Amino acid sequence: MNGTRFDQGQAKSLAITALLSAVLFYSGFFTFLFAVPVQYSYTRHGGHRGVLATISAGVLILAVHLFRVVRISSAVGAPEFVVLDVLMPLGMLAGLAVFNVARQYPWWLRLLGGGAVALIAAFPSLRVIALLGQGNGELTEQFNSMLNVMGVEHNHEIWVQLVRRIVLSSIGLALTAGIAANWWLGTGIARRSDGAVLTLRRARVPDRLVWMVIGGLAVVVATWITGAGRFAPVGWNFLLVGGFLFAIQGIGLIQHLLHLRGVGAYGERWVLTLVLVGLFIPGVNVLVAGALPLLGISELWIDYRRGERYEGNTE
Repeated sequence: MNGTRFDQGQAKSLAITALLSAVLFYSGFFTFLFAVPVQYSYTRHGGHRGVLATISAGVLILAVHLFRVVRISSAVGAPEFVVLDVLMPLGMLAGLAVFNVARQYPWWLRLLGGGAVALIAAFPSLRVIALLGQGNGELTEQFNSMLNVMGVEHNHEIWVQLVRRIVLSSIGLALTAGIAANWWLGTGIARRSDGAVLTLRRARVPDRLVWMVIGGLAVVVATWITGAGRFAPVGWNFLLVGGFLFAIQGIGLIQHLLHLRGVGAYGERWVLTLVLVGLFIPGVNVLVAGALPLLGISELWIDYRRGERYEGNTE
């Protein structure tokens, strides 16, 4: 009887988690944070329950997408885009699972691994996007039809090229940052009832990861000089993902310096809040996005922490 009650309670919890994730995903404004309920399950109930929540949320989102295919195909005639669109959220869920389950590895390696899994899942979608405006009339026409449905009736070629360039160049950052953001918020909400406050003070990445940033920058510059634009997205993804990891270290460094001056954990949390606000302010966002990675990278030469040893994790 107790086992039956537990199973019913577990099933109810998984259903609520999946429903919340689906609602967030299709809300539009909170789409980026759709995996927060799943991460809550990982943190609050452990890896096994988290994996079940991941599967439940993925199945529900896939089912809703398939239902949308039936409805949208008659209006747009491009169900392929709707089907492929579901691969990215499924990939993010799989990447979040990697980040939570592979706990024997440092946080930065798990984050890179989770991002890689999500990127692999997104490959079919990226292949379609890469073909847009490249002489494939059927794909381009289907995308133009989708733009018309969204109210964009003019300058389709400009929009196609812009979307293609931005998506291909920043998809790695979007997926990696998405996994990190969902982990942070889901874990923070789950631990709030215990009075715990998350901090990035101990977030460090190996010095050798600077070559990821340097290599990506070198590829970007080389494509500008030679005009070999097809390789630019590779360089931008390495540059942006590597910069994101060092930006996390930069935020952790600011929190560490505040901690040395007696600022409590709740005060340190405002650092991340101010960073997020700054990213939405034109002009300030460029400064924040450039300064934080450089601050993290500067630890290669400046020992801000005065020789203290820190573990390579944030947990």
